[in-house]
Amino acid sequence: MRQLKSAEEMPGSYGLPILGETLEIFRDLELYLWRRFQQHGSVFKTSVMGYKRAYLIGPDANRLVLIEQAENMSSRIGWYFLESTFGNNILLQDGEEHRLTRRLMYPAFHGKAIATYFDTIQNIVQDFLKDWGERGTIPLNSSFRQLTLMVATRLFLGSQNKSEVEQTSQWFTQLLDSSMAILKWNVPFTLYGRGQNARGKLVAFLREAIAQRIEQGNLEESKDVLGLLLAAVDEDGNKLSEAQIINEALLLLFAGHETTASLLTWVIFELGNHPEWQERLRQEQLAVVGNNPLNLSHLKQLPLLTNVLKEAERLYPPVYAYNRGVLKDIEYGGYRIPAGWFVTISPMLTHRLPELYTDPDRFDPDRFAPPREEDKKHPLALMGFGYGSHSCLGMEFAQMEMKIVLSTLLRHYDWTVKPDYSAIAPVRQPSKVKDTLQAYIEPLVIKHPLKSQT
Repeated sequence: MRQLKSAEEMPGSYGLPILGETLEIFRDLELYLWRRFQQHGSVFKTSVMGYKRAYLIGPDANRLVLIEQAENMSSRIGWYFLESTFGNNILLQDGEEHRLTRRLMYPAFHGKAIATYFDTIQNIVQDFLKDWGERGTIPLNSSFRQLTLMVATRLFLGSQNKSEVEQTSQWFTQLLDSSMAILKWNVPFTLYGRGQNARGKLVAFLREAIAQRIEQGNLEESKDVLGLLLAAVDEDGNKLSEAQIINEALLLLFAGHETTASLLTWVIFELGNHPEWQERLRQEQLAVVGNNPLNLSHLKQLPLLTNVLKEAERLYPPVYAYNRGVLKDIEYGGYRIPAGWFVTISPMLTHRLPELYTDPDRFDPDRFAPPREEDKKHPLALMGFGYGSHSCLGMEFAQMEMKIVLSTLLRHYDWTVKPDYSAIAPVRQPSKVKDTLQAYIEPLVIKHPLKSQT
């Protein structure tokens, strides 16, 4: 019988008393992960806020945590620090509670529901991008955050007009900023207190919106996520409560705009630095869409754009690490990790492993096309949207939104970007430069100019 080592024997450090390595992780998670991985390899330990944690890196570790030992892991414990901001929601749920919530939410993000969102998203995107050719230089991340937040507030909160979108967006930004507060003091002059005040306003807005939607009726015919969540009922008659819908809407607002904006920023950056790919995608648009208005069926016929999005997901996964609390002793890499520890896996590090991806720091969307298909070397080689029971429920929604944005940009504009790629490549700490990325936008000669939303 193989003798297992204690998790205490893992390489790594517990850092300072009580605090552990918390400050270093909060200051620069990306740099911390790269340094520890280079120092210790695919298994190492640390301590965060007094809790012992094992980092397990690589596709086999991903499979262990997300599939093989998923029932012995707790997402609620792993993400405990998010509950005060977003409440009890699907991300923080485990076991039967999670399965029930996911079953009720699933129809709002798949099948015919996705098709009902297309026109709303396209109208918002066209109205937002219509003057980009006249503005010259565009700050990418802040602009895409504004756009995706507009889409999210419209479809997830039910905001019906521009003033509602602007107000709810402002409240949500305050709430999101407060989630990073180390001291959770709910008093007006603190960052956390201001965020909780904004949360209260969002909750009040949602309660009123929910009451109005119920009074209007015909929820099954809704063309937004809020309405379909209100209509959701399973075969046993289970429904989501008002409190559940509010918490899920707040989580969706976060997950549905921040991650999408980040990926769009990096796609535009990479295409600006690789004009040959910008041209290949433009030719694909010409072949598939031509001079016709973009529709949902077109989005399913764009393999080059799909592979570019995969490459952005690989190089710049929106979530650098996934956390779980260990409920029952598990084994990995010759170590026994006891209940009470935390475990963390990292898409960011997995996606840069040379044993999975050739020249992993290089932007190369063809790696996903036959015959290479490098992501198929392992089922969990690509996991920017998670995997298993906790995989991203809104992945199809996000991909549709990104394809609408990128198709619109490719068909109407040409762009270059700054800073120059050579100044920051390889980009292993994307958060350090993401907010500095800008694009110089020029209009193409087109037959169908963008029109304002009507």
